Amino acid sequence: MPARSPIAILMLILMICSHPVLSQNKENTTENVIARIVEDMAANSEENIDFTTLEEDLTYFAENPINLNNTSKETLQKLQFLSDQQIENLLYYLYRNKPMHSIYELQLVEGFDEFTIQNLLPFVYVGNMATSPFKIPSLKAIFKYGKNEWIGRFDRTLEQKAGFAATPNDSLAYATNQKYLGDPNYYAMRYSFRYRDQINAGITAEKDAGEPFWSLSHKGFDFYSAFLELNHFGVVQTFVAGNFRANFGQGLVLHPEMTYGKTNDVLNVLPQNGGLSKCSSSDEYNYLRGIGLTLGLGHTEVSAFYSYRFLDGDTTGGTVATIRKDGYHRTQAEQSTKNTIGMQVMGGNIQWHAASFRAGFTFNDTRLSLPYQPKKSAYRFYSFSGTHQWVGGINYQYQWLSFRFFGETALTDQNAMATIDGCSFTPTSRTQIIALYRHYSTRYSVLLANSFAESGSIQNEEGFYLGFVTNPIKHWQFSMATDSYRFPWLNYSVSRPSSGYDFLVTAHYLSPRSLELFWKVRYRQKEQNEPTTAPTYSTGTYSTTQFYISLNYALNRPFSLKNIIVVNTAQDAQTSLHAGYVMTQDFTYTPTRLPLVINVRYEFFDAPQYDTRLYLYEKDLLYVFSIPMLYGKGSRAYLNIHYDFNRRLSLWGKIAQTVYEDVSSIGSGLDKIAHRHRTDLRMMVRVKF
Repeated sequence: MPARSPIAILMLILMICSHPVLSQNKENTTENVIARIVEDMAANSEENIDFTTLEEDLTYFAENPINLNNTSKETLQKLQFLSDQQIENLLYYLYRNKPMHSIYELQLVEGFDEFTIQNLLPFVYVGNMATSPFKIPSLKAIFKYGKNEWIGRFDRTLEQKAGFAATPNDSLAYATNQKYLGDPNYYAMRYSFRYRDQINAGITAEKDAGEPFWSLSHKGFDFYSAFLELNHFGVVQTFVAGNFRANFGQGLVLHPEMTYGKTNDVLNVLPQNGGLSKCSSSDEYNYLRGIGLTLGLGHTEVSAFYSYRFLDGDTTGGTVATIRKDGYHRTQAEQSTKNTIGMQVMGGNIQWHAASFRAGFTFNDTRLSLPYQPKKSAYRFYSFSGTHQWVGGINYQYQWLSFRFFGETALTDQNAMATIDGCSFTPTSRTQIIALYRHYSTRYSVLLANSFAESGSIQNEEGFYLGFVTNPIKHWQFSMATDSYRFPWLNYSVSRPSSGYDFLVTAHYLSPRSLELFWKVRYRQKEQNEPTTAPTYSTGTYSTTQFYISLNYALNRPFSLKNIIVVNTAQDAQTSLHAGYVMTQDFTYTPTRLPLVINVRYEFFDAPQYDTRLYLYEKDLLYVFSIPMLYGKGSRAYLNIHYDFNRRLSLWGKIAQTVYEDVSSIGSGLDKIAHRHRTDLRMMVRVKF
């Protein structure tokens, strides 16, 4: 067992001895609701998914709630925790019963259970119904009521990494990629302007640790982006310029951002059909750059866009062997791949909708400045190669009684097809079911597609997903999901056609007295190569199970506690069952007379095998998301502080340290730390004006 510090012992005593003395009237703060939504959507993820746009919109709507009597589908889609089904049901209810007279009417909307309503309440209200909810604003109104925000951020790992250590000959170290070109500090800055939900504009700049800020070859930040978004200006439904995203249909043709996949919300499994929207994050890969326009013409919406941007990649020999997505330019080798590939994307979408039916057609034409020739391997045999790709797809949605049918079918210029089709059903007000079938051809390899899939790519996969949610008892919600899939061709780490399935069961209790309980069990089984010598590969069954339990409660004083226990197990045909676990204690202090929030976490973990590694979401700075990997044996603790000096000035700070008991150094290569601990410091300041 890892050694314990006095703080660790105190946190363990709290974990063991604390009991839920509940507050009588205390409600979840908006910050806690946002954290709960993001944590739920980040569940089961092994990547730091970019939630910047989601948190940015939720933070804005918490301060400027949506009037449900004067809203639109495009506005509601920015509340990404609502599924397309729930948004359609809410709009249909408003169509039939407008105006709403009380927020309690949300209980009458089909598919809106107690848990959805609790998440929704901080961001909506019921107000007067205007004749025209969106008017073209005057310049005077824009400058008078528009809101400006500036954010500066600083990060640093306090221990020295090998890439920043002094060498006898730095010039030689730089030339041979044995040393980072820049300092160990991370800097980011962003400015944004927002006028209601009609005008959004901003600039983002970022420099990663190790990248030079000022050198002979580079001046200033490493990455810049700017965006402008206009909504509801007459027939102009949306106009975007600069960095933007274009998400249409079910994502088979176009969805240039990460999807959340199989989360705890078993009904919200498909990407949002959000159309054109700004991209305000510092993500250096998942965006388009150019101009786009959506016109609303009665029952028809017409969208068109053009993008030209540069990608990072290895272009040795005049072809593109790999496209780099991490955005790092810290060494001479990484610098040599920066902005080496031009990518032009032209596309559009036409949507027609009536009261219960919606249909659309999406297409995009993608061209690269150099031929893409990925490294040859058997499982990549059918991957896209060349300079040009065209793809088009038809999507549909139909509501009949308590059934909703939806789907999309897409075809490439190589006659490769992909389809995803589903049906959701609400037999009673407390029960919802979703069924989803997908078939992605082995030859369907589209650069900008992103939808529901097991393998992470929209290719070489066929599967059937079934999700079920019920609220049989007040304050309780139970869900179940199962997904069975197969890969007709070889896959990564599987040298023959294979199959698998996973199964998820959850139970969720949310008390009006601020007690929240959540249980989850997820079982996965698939095939993978056994450790034999090529080319005589053999495959065997590989299975993992995760047991997750959390308890979150508020005390009489301005304190709240949260306990999390996670156990991962794994087993294959040649090894016995092995396990990894983590136990976590969270402590939050929110005084009633101070604009202060303090989050403290202590956790200890023991996951000696890589396939039992653990990922846990943790609170961080505003617009910053952290899902660290816990692998090995050790402990981790962090302190997160948020203080509002006044309405205009706010400060965030976080310090986190991970201590390992089973190693003498951390990381490898230029990221190697010659200690068994790593300490990360982050600071952020926000100014509103």
